[in-house]
Amino acid sequence: MDQSLNGYFKQANKIIEWVWYSGADALFEGEPVCYNSDYGTATAVDGRRHNHVERPSTSNNRSFAGVAVRDYHAVSGGQFIEIAVPGSKGVNVALGVDTVIGTGVLVFTAGAGSACRFVSGKYLGRGAAVPRQTVTALIESGMTGTWSLATDGKTLTVADTTGLAAGDTVVLLSSEVEDATKKVTPGKYTVASVTDGTTLVLATSAVADTPAAAITCTGYAYTGNPKCQADLLTGDESGGAEFVTAVNAGVVGLPYMVGGITYLCATDISADADVTFAQGTLPGETKAFLCLGTVGTSDYTIDLATNGLDIDGDSALAEVNAIDAAGDGAYLIFTGSRWRCVDLAGAAAEA
Repeated sequence: MDQSLNGYFKQANKIIEWVWYSGADALFEGEPVCYNSDYGTATAVDGRRHNHVERPSTSNNRSFAGVAVRDYHAVSGGQFIEIAVPGSKGVNVALGVDTVIGTGVLVFTAGAGSACRFVSGKYLGRGAAVPRQTVTALIESGMTGTWSLATDGKTLTVADTTGLAAGDTVVLLSSEVEDATKKVTPGKYTVASVTDGTTLVLATSAVADTPAAAITCTGYAYTGNPKCQADLLTGDESGGAEFVTAVNAGVVGLPYMVGGITYLCATDISADADVTFAQGTLPGETKAFLCLGTVGTSDYTIDLATNGLDIDGDSALAEVNAIDAAGDGAYLIFTGSRWRCVDLAGAAAEA
């Protein structure tokens, strides 16, 4: 296939697909979509698994399709959209992080309330992008769990509200969790007003039920739809990224996304939050668990369902623990019969 540029020499080199977007909501230029790869009856042949797309989720995150090439208004029942697919160069991607040209890699976010934008990544491949433009995308960022949401679910205290105004967007990714409803509902919220240098008010409540006290939370804020020019990578599925938080009392069996990066959000948990890490399926599968901020009292731990291998490739690995500070975490690869830890940062391996 000839993929050379055929047009104005300053334009992006896009590889285009027209697909059916099944969501009824609006899409913004640069936002990611994934194929609905389990569409229809599992036992039947159905081409719609390869031309129907949806927002990234923790179940379709290894079926990355591409990014919207323009804004699309909300349409009840879905609509045809044009996307730039992996291998495209110089296309816009929607940002949830600041970028520096040619530095690092971006990956799409997946899961309910993730805002479906691109954030800092670790794995290359489909769903990852190399930034080809330096952009200050965010007005404010609180990715280490330092923001605080009042019991009214609307009054949000951040580090600095300078530059924020009514109509801007706040993305809340996670919070401490009293119980199933007394927590932040992850998602995009509109700023109704700015009260002072550290306080703003959201237009709608970000909690389902009133918590007992103000809750710490993680998120970022921006104006409009910040984007950067980027190259969409090909290869194996990067898996994207998700953000998770444990309940305050700790938990065994913390849910996690298969593949990609699970960002463990900072909160004060009174008992360990254990991930029961299941076996992989195919050799070469990768997974990372990375902590975003300081976790008080207890730790995140990764308990392997089947003993794996430590970094030396010989010692047994039953658990990765002591994940309790910003940057702590583990990178693992599936060898075919077990997981091998290929790197640790701040965490500890236990046989």
